[in-house]
Amino acid sequence: MCTVTLMPCSTGREEILRIACNRDESRSRRLALPPELRTFGNRRAVLPIDPACDGSWIAVSDAGLAIVILNRNPGDLPVNSAPLSRGAILPLLLHCDSLRSAENLALDLNGNCFAPFRLILTTRTEASVIDGGGSTVLTAQHLAISRPLMFTSSGLGDALVEEPRRRLFNEMCPESMCQPEQQDLFHRHSWPGASHLSVCMRRTDALTVSHTLIELERHLAIMTYLPHAPDQPGPSVAMSLPLETKVPA
Repeated sequence: MCTVTLMPCSTGREEILRIACNRDESRSRRLALPPELRTFGNRRAVLPIDPACDGSWIAVSDAGLAIVILNRNPGDLPVNSAPLSRGAILPLLLHCDSLRSAENLALDLNGNCFAPFRLILTTRTEASVIDGGGSTVLTAQHLAISRPLMFTSSGLGDALVEEPRRRLFNEMCPESMCQPEQQDLFHRHSWPGASHLSVCMRRTDALTVSHTLIELERHLAIMTYLPHAPDQPGPSVAMSLPLETKVPA
C-alpha cells in the first residue's frame, strides 16, 4: 500500500526528477530501518530496509535508476499466498546498468512467487511500469517523464482510492505547475472524515508509516527519508549518491 508520484521539475540549473513515496503499512508491522548504502554487483544503491525480508520498497542506484514497488489489490483477481516477499524484488534488480536491463530481468521473474505488485523503474527521462504477480502475467508499459505521474494502492482495494487520489493529484499537481511544493503538499494531504482514503492515510489497522523522496539529478541522487508520516514533525535522514555513467571496473 503506497502512493508514489514522479514529478519532473527544474532547479534553475538543471532538470531533475523528484520521486516521492508514502508507505502505508499495518500498525503491527515491524518498523523499517533507515536508508543505507549497499553494493549490488558492480553497482551501489541507497535504500531503506524492510527487516521482514532484508529488502525494500524504494531504492536508487548509482546507474541513475530508481525503483519503487507497490502492492496491487485488484479486487477481481484471486490472491494466493506467495512464498516470497515483494520487497525481495528490488535487490534482484539493483545491479542492472540501465532501465532496459532491469525491465528485462523483472519480466523474467516468476510472478507466481509474489503476490500482485506494480514495479516502477525510472530514470530522469523515462519509466517502465511492470504489473504482475499472483496469477497474472507480467506486462510492461513505457512512459516518458514529461509530466507529473501518480500511482497508488490500498489494502481496502485499489479501485476505492484511485479516483479520489488521482482527482486530487490532478488538481494539486497540474502539468502546467510542476512545483516541488505542490508535490510535497499532495503527500501530506488528508481529508477530514475520510482518512482511510487520504494520501497521508490512517485507519484503525494501518497508516502511512514513512515518506521517502528521491531527487534524481544528472550526476547525483539524493534520498531523504522520514520515518514517520509526512504531515507529522520529526527528524529526517538524507543520503547522497554520486552517479556513475559507466560500470565500475
